[in-house]
Amino acid sequence: MPKFTPNAIIKDCWSSIGNITFYHRNGQCFWKRKARPVFRGTPAQLDQQQIHLRAISAWQHLDHSVQLQWNHYAKSVPSHRPPYDENHHISGFNLFVSAYHGFAQLGREHVPEPQPFPNFPSASLEVLEIVPGAETATIRCRLTLADTVHPERWHLSTRIQLTAPGVGCDPGKMRSCMATYTGQITIVQNTNSRELIFSATTTLSGPIQGHIKYRLIDEISGYRDNWRKISS
Repeated sequence: MPKFTPNAIIKDCWSSIGNITFYHRNGQCFWKRKARPVFRGTPAQLDQQQIHLRAISAWQHLDHSVQLQWNHYAKSVPSHRPPYDENHHISGFNLFVSAYHGFAQLGREHVPEPQPFPNFPSASLEVLEIVPGAETATIRCRLTLADTVHPERWHLSTRIQLTAPGVGCDPGKMRSCMATYTGQITIVQNTNSRELIFSATTTLSGPIQGHIKYRLIDEISGYRDNWRKISS
C-alpha cells in the first residue's frame, strides 16, 4: 500500500476522508482506497452483523440524558487509534456498542446500563495441550489472573487459528470462540488460575500449532479489554 510522507504542514494522518483511509503499521502511516464489496458473509458473520445493527438501533433509541452518561464514562477509556495520548478517548457510542457486543458474546444480549470502565486484571494464557480430533481439535489451557478478588467475574474470549508447526498466523482465518472453564479456581497470594478448554475446526492430522488472540469480558458491565496474542 502507498506510504504517506509527512511534510511541514501535515505530520501524520489517521481515520478516513472521502474514499481514502489512512492507517498505521509498524509505526508508519499508509493509505488505501476504500473497498466497497458486497458483503455476503458466512452465517456466523451475518449473525454478528445483525447483532451490530441491533446495537446501533438500541443506541439511537436511548434517551439523550443516558447517551450523555455513556459519553461521560467514555472519557476515561483511551482510544485504540492515534494519536495515543491522554487527550483522546473513545465515544460514548463506541463504549455502548462494545458493552452490547460483550453481553451478546456471553449469551445475554440486552441493552446495557452505563457504568464506569473497570480495572481489568492482568491476564496470561498458557496452552497446556492440543488434542486433534476428526474435525475439531480441543485446546486445553490455563488462564492466570492477577490483582482480582472475584475471578469468576471475568470470562475469556478467543480468536483461534490452528496450523502445522512453523506456519505463521493469518488473521483472516482466525475464528471466534468462548472458553469453557473446568475444575476449581486456585488462588495463591491474590493470583488465581484455572483450566479451561475450547475447540477449533481443523483438517490437520499431525502435530498442530495454535495461534490465539484472547481478551477478557466483564460479566457485570459487558466491557472487554485489549487483545493479547500467543502462539504455541
